[in-house]
Amino acid sequence: MTDVAPPPPEAEAIADHFRSVDSAPADYAVDRPSSGTNGFLITLVGLSIVFLCARTFLANVVFVDVPRDPVLFAKLHGDVVFPLRMFLIIFFISYAAFAYSNIWRRLFIGISLLGKFLAFCLVVDLTAWFLHHTGIVSISVFGVQMISGLAALAILPHTIMRQAQLPPQGPMPSVLQELPMKPFLIWLGCLLLSIAGAFVAIHVLYDVVAVLKDWAILGGIGAGVFLMQQILAVSTALFGLRALKASRSHDFAPRVAILVPAHNEAHSIAATIDAVDGAAESYPGGVHLYVVNNASSDETHEVALETIRNCEFITGEVLECPTPGKAIALNMGVEHISEEFIVRIDADTVIGPGCLDSAMRHFANPDVGCVGGLPLPLEEKTWIDKCRLIEVYMRHGFFQVSLDGYNAVMGIPGMFAVYRRSQLLEVGGMVQGMNGEDTDICMRLTAAGYHSIADPHAVYYSETPASYAHLREQRTRWFRSIYHLAARNRAILFDRRTMVGTFVLPFNLVNAARRAMLLPLLIYAALTGFVFHATFVTMRWQPIVATLLGMSMIMTVVVTLIWRASAVRFIPLYLGFRVLRSYFTLSSALSLIYPPMHPHLPRHLWSGHDMLTRRRELREHKVHEPDPDPLVPPDITQPG
Repeated sequence: MTDVAPPPPEAEAIADHFRSVDSAPADYAVDRPSSGTNGFLITLVGLSIVFLCARTFLANVVFVDVPRDPVLFAKLHGDVVFPLRMFLIIFFISYAAFAYSNIWRRLFIGISLLGKFLAFCLVVDLTAWFLHHTGIVSISVFGVQMISGLAALAILPHTIMRQAQLPPQGPMPSVLQELPMKPFLIWLGCLLLSIAGAFVAIHVLYDVVAVLKDWAILGGIGAGVFLMQQILAVSTALFGLRALKASRSHDFAPRVAILVPAHNEAHSIAATIDAVDGAAESYPGGVHLYVVNNASSDETHEVALETIRNCEFITGEVLECPTPGKAIALNMGVEHISEEFIVRIDADTVIGPGCLDSAMRHFANPDVGCVGGLPLPLEEKTWIDKCRLIEVYMRHGFFQVSLDGYNAVMGIPGMFAVYRRSQLLEVGGMVQGMNGEDTDICMRLTAAGYHSIADPHAVYYSETPASYAHLREQRTRWFRSIYHLAARNRAILFDRRTMVGTFVLPFNLVNAARRAMLLPLLIYAALTGFVFHATFVTMRWQPIVATLLGMSMIMTVVVTLIWRASAVRFIPLYLGFRVLRSYFTLSSALSLIYPPMHPHLPRHLWSGHDMLTRRRELREHKVHEPDPDPLVPPDITQPG
């Protein structure tokens, strides 16, 4: 048998360069294998079959009049078409069973999720019954189900925020700035317009809406909700385009510092530096480059230094940061930099020729805290590249622009972000040991009275994952960050003094739950519609298909045509990628750490935040906790 030589160290570094201490911050996340998510889905399918078989058996064999979905007084409001509440109950049970903790904590999570959901359903059903019998209004069973479904999207993040081990509240300004009336009035006006437009479409254009439902264009969580979302996004995007045009018209080109944190980036750092040199050629202000070599084990330092020596239009230097962690490297760079304006660029990012000029113009307004751009993929070869292109057009070329319309950009990707150094120091610098440090700094700038701008004219190109493993690591880290960010910035959650706290942060938490439920819902719907069709004979395929395709697909086609018509051919891949994205979102929720719980633990230590705080206090004072109960394992066991 012939021995196979191991790959050279540099090849291993390139293949696995994406992994770092930021992939799964030790205090708040665990790098769980795919078996955890797969086990969740298998359990959900198994429970679905058991629940649906039980319902079919009781109705057809025992002849018990069992409702198709646990909705009280369902016959008063019409027939149940799809057992949505049953799905949500099964989803919550499956999530609790696979939460990363010990058996007592998982049991408590399940009781909490189901208790809140069933209590809400009871209130909704009794209210619907009361309104029906008093003759005030009759709410359909579909409406009752949708109300409880929307509540479930809030119950999941609420439970995670209460029980998971998440970052503590970060530093906030002593006095939060009052929300300017103009952004709020723009948002409120567009919201009222979208509600009115959806109402008119549903009730006045009833026949047209019926045709759209038959063609699976409208449906899912409700035709009105779908229409309202799109009208709101389009109307605010028009205000965003107007605001960007006005902000971009200023002449402003100060000297800037380029800050590039690099960990094992010898294979890509040269292209990043060359691109900065190219952009500096057309930028009127001076440019000085700082590469922070962050505990690299390859030749990142040597390659960066040699490339800087060959640059024509910039000066630069390489700093050494021996402690791993991107935030640590960034803070070290900020301390070393003397320039007021800092352009943060990832080591796998290539900025376009006019990127600096477009971005810096916005800083003529002293209220601007951060500026970002349009992160196009570096290549369009793999399916990941093509899906990423459409995603960028939708996320950064449309939705971020709509947020620009009412000063509600929550975060700017750290691939390319421009800050004022004085403001960074004012709000405390980059946070360490959690995911989403790039968005966190923007949220704290927002709380301090500044706003972020996403300008798609500032084009740059970023490396996309080269493998499925890289894609999974990246997306799990990205999607996990919403919980870290919400916990660290909980002071502005629902705070009316910022549009981010008033609307965007709560919406993103709910949207994370919606995305995590998408793949399980599609699996459950397929099981219900095909295997148990005899039980749910009135179930239609159009609303389910509309959840994935429908109006969102039409908007994707329109936005892509506006940006680049030839990219429309990638949309079918992107629609499939949305399902994979749901899988990664579910994985991110399952990678959160829930501290082990003992049934006799004091109630005030049942939340993850209180538990983590207690442990830190004990470490700081060097106090040893008493020996654990022998019946409770001291470590966190991983189910599945």
